[in-house]
Amino acid sequence: MNGKERLDAYLAGKKVDRRPNLTIVGSVVTQYTGIDIERYSKDYKAMTESAVQAAIDLKLDFIQIASDLVREAEGLGSEIAYFPDKLPTVRKYALDDITEVSRLRPLKTSEVRRMYDLVEATAYARTLNSDIHPMTLAVGPATIAGNTRGVEDLLVDMLDEEEAGEDLLNIATETILDYIRTLASAGATYIYVADPVASLFSPSMYERFVLPCHRKIFGLMKELSIGSRLHMCGDTTKILPFSSTCGADIVDIDHAVNFAKALEIADGRCLINGNIDPVADVFSCDAAHTKQAILNAADSIGRARAMFMPGCELPTRTPLANARAISEALEEIGG
Repeated sequence: MNGKERLDAYLAGKKVDRRPNLTIVGSVVTQYTGIDIERYSKDYKAMTESAVQAAIDLKLDFIQIASDLVREAEGLGSEIAYFPDKLPTVRKYALDDITEVSRLRPLKTSEVRRMYDLVEATAYARTLNSDIHPMTLAVGPATIAGNTRGVEDLLVDMLDEEEAGEDLLNIATETILDYIRTLASAGATYIYVADPVASLFSPSMYERFVLPCHRKIFGLMKELSIGSRLHMCGDTTKILPFSSTCGADIVDIDHAVNFAKALEIADGRCLINGNIDPVADVFSCDAAHTKQAILNAADSIGRARAMFMPGCELPTRTPLANARAISEALEEIGG
């Protein structure tokens, strides 16, 4: 089976030769073309060419169309610092005070260069490889809001200035909905939403403020027949009863989450995907350790219906042999 066939079939509950490999390799892909991180973040063609090479060599079942999490915040007015050796970060947030949110409006993807880059990258990937689906990053609403206001300030705002905080989340959500529609027009078939800031919300705050946003986002993807995936970091066990109802086809879990417990909580509402440690089990070990860690994850749930990968993005200099060991383990586990 090729990557397209494998991913489509597994999500449809059909027989496959092995579980799909959806490892978020992040800037590891730059090892294939030797580009630096700033170019990876700004040159969509170089980013996509790197991602295609990585997908083929590492036997991934998606072409990762992504670099960083600050494209939308940049469009909303945050100042971004770029570096040759690490991902871009916010230098100055767009909002000094949450009450300033009234001056912001949802973005149009076609008017924000680095957002539209990912639309063009999605189309470009399809011309480079017809056997693997591109899976394009959409930054989640809590993370866009955090990169626009500052994460700590945002969390305080949700308590002290609830209405203004909700306004910012709604602006982020409307921005994402326009982005999804634009991606759909470019032929996108899979989108993954990375919302690490959402995992910092308490379960009750997630349910109240973020879940309605996620449901709008994944509802639109379902309407457009786009395969969907939610990625959040850390121990999301207490959030899973809510996030597993958001409508995403796949929900990733990090290494801090017990796999068997996650399956129990999700109760078949979505596919659970995880959950070895990207540092201890992939970056700072040997390939044999990585392979065994994936096998152990599968064994921990009796090899039930689920997918296995590092629970978060791999560090840039992750040894490629270790990353290859993930697919080797998946081949041994089988379908």
